[in-house]
Amino acid sequence: MSNIRQDKTNRLQVLNRRILVLFLPLLLLTSSFSIEIPGNSSILEGIDILFDTEPRMFPPGWYCKRIGAQALSLPKEYRTEAMDILNQAIAKYPEDVLFVYLRKVYVLKSLGFYGVPYGGTNTKDVIYLTYDDSNPEKTAEYVEGVFHHEFSSVLLRKFPKHIDKKGWEFNNPPDFLYGQGGVEAIKKGEASMDYDYDLLELGFINKYSQSALEEDINVFSQNLFSGGEQFWFIVDTFVKIREKARLTIDFYHQIDPQFTEEYFRALAYAP
Repeated sequence: MSNIRQDKTNRLQVLNRRILVLFLPLLLLTSSFSIEIPGNSSILEGIDILFDTEPRMFPPGWYCKRIGAQALSLPKEYRTEAMDILNQAIAKYPEDVLFVYLRKVYVLKSLGFYGVPYGGTNTKDVIYLTYDDSNPEKTAEYVEGVFHHEFSSVLLRKFPKHIDKKGWEFNNPPDFLYGQGGVEAIKKGEASMDYDYDLLELGFINKYSQSALEEDINVFSQNLFSGGEQFWFIVDTFVKIREKARLTIDFYHQIDPQFTEEYFRALAYAP
């Protein structure tokens, strides 16, 4: 047990050093200029963080009548908080993973597609998030979770062979079929990220994870990075959850060897 604690302590120290090295210049910048963050701010060189809507911020096809993409800029009073949330989220990834596979992050007041509000979405190398401190559902924890959720989709498109889909579906009930995707789940009001204890024994974290295979993987991904101690209690309690968590870790480990179960468990205890 003492060796395990020491290993976690060492990993936390490495993580803390990484955070300090990456974000000390940013902290100095925000402390000097307070809330006056520009609309097109770069959190890391090569990755743009944008808070304002732009004429061509979405792929052209998203502007069609059926999808009807809509967005509102994030008010200036929320931008420092939003930047802090992103600091915490992206510090959990190796620099090479961020620089190579992520180009932009939009943090906006609201997003809408297919006539329903979205908490986040993604394209090839762009992530779109919403943050509105006046909305109690869009807390810092929620926004960070959405970042990991959406970035996992970006990585799944880059590395489709890194995830064992047959092994994944083997852990589902024999007669189970995924739904019609995240859009339909949102329309039905089944987009909550809260743990559903009626589904854990079946290998699902919540109802939304049953909407599609990709969404199931997304939900596990966001919990690996930001689920905390409660997630690991669930992993250690439910066999099918443990197997899917293992497959998700293997996916990330093939992207970068830093991603191990020990690494993810250490994140749950980081300050």
